[in-house]
Formats: sequence, structure tokens, C-alpha cells
Amino acid sequence: MKKNLILLHGALGSSKSFDALIPYLSKDFNLIVPDFRWHGNRSEADSSFTMNDLVEDLEAVFQKHEIQSAYVFGFSMGGYAALALALRKPEYFDGIMTLGSKLDWNPKQAEQESKMLNPDKIQEKVPLFAQHLKTLHGENWVSLCNQTADMMLELGRNPILNTNNISTIDLPVRLGLGDKDNMVSLDETVAFHKALSNGQLQVFPNCQHPIEKVDSDFLTRSIIEFCN
Repeated sequence: MKKNLILLHGALGSSKSFDALIPYLSKDFNLIVPDFRWHGNRSEADSSFTMNDLVEDLEAVFQKHEIQSAYVFGFSMGGYAALALALRKPEYFDGIMTLGSKLDWNPKQAEQESKMLNPDKIQEKVPLFAQHLKTLHGENWVSLCNQTADMMLELGRNPILNTNNISTIDLPVRLGLGDKDNMVSLDETVAFHKALSNGQLQVFPNCQHPIEKVDSDFLTRSIIEFCN
């Protein structure tokens, strides 16, 4: 019987972020690849969200698919949501693997990150990325940028995870980080890794933050190895 594996996309991403992985992982796992609410084919123009809303949305995935337990791979925001749910409902998880998940949030960092999500600046300076977001989320991509910025600011004011409470997660947890990630620092990832009671740390060589720039073969092998 195949193990359950849930793949969770990052901020401004969608289930399509995993198109390169799905053909390989589906051979070994019962794959569930949802869009978080407000993203992808669930995009909404006129609603805001917090990280707690995303955590509740992830819990709804377990309930919708009647999953008793699953391995979860979460990229960036998706990894944070998975760990936050594990604080409340550890019984849902066989293990959690993250990549590029920023775990240490404070108001100053949130302010810096949120400024990068200004849709006007994205349109002006990186029009190809703006078109990519429009392809993923339709015309609601502008609203999603603003909503995500607000989510980050709220997370900076009221972070869910810290090195104290993450130590209560008694599950296999692997924190992954690209060696060229310019959003998440090695120091913060190591600090949370050391706080985990059953933690692993994996550094991905020659790897930047966007999942589209991650070596798909290497990532696929890493996920399979972790889940086995």
C-alpha cells in the first residue's frame, strides 16, 4: 500500500509548482497536491488571510481526503503551515520535510519581505514574473500579492513557531535549505533544527529560493529518501 504524501506550495505559488515532481513521486506515493485557498484555482480577489487560515485550510485537506496520516513536503510557506499544524495535530503527520521555509519571523523581517510583493514594482521590474503569477492565479494575482504581504506582516507581529514550541514536535522533521537562498538564513534554520527533538538538516547545493530553480531530480530523491 502506497504511503500518503502531501505537497504544499509556497507563497504566490500553486499546485502547479510541483508539475516536474509529480510524474516521479506518483510512482511511490498516494499524492495529494492541493492549492491553498486564495491561490491557483482557488484564487479569490476580495478576501484576506493569515497563516492561521492557511493552517486551517491544510487541516481541511486531511479531512476532505479522509487521510489518517501522511508525509508532508512543504516548500517555503507550505512548510511553515505544516509545522504549525503539527503543533496542534501531530497525529496527522508521519513526517514533515521543508525546503526554504522561513521559520524565524519578526516585524522588521516581515516589513522587508512584504515590500518585495508590491505588484506595481513586480510588473515594472520583473514583467515575466508578473505574467507567471497571472498564469497561476488569473487577474487576482495583484490582490494575492497584497494579501500575502499582509499575511507576512501579521506573522511578523505574531509568529506561530519559535524554537521553544517547535521542540514539542516529536516527529521526523527535515529542514531543507538551498545554499544560495537569499530569503532564509542558514543560522535561523540551524537554530530551529537544533531545537527539534527528531530533526534533520539538509543543505541543497547550488540552490536558490524559487522552487522552479531547484534541481527536480535531486529534490525528488531527497523526498523519497526522507519518507522511506
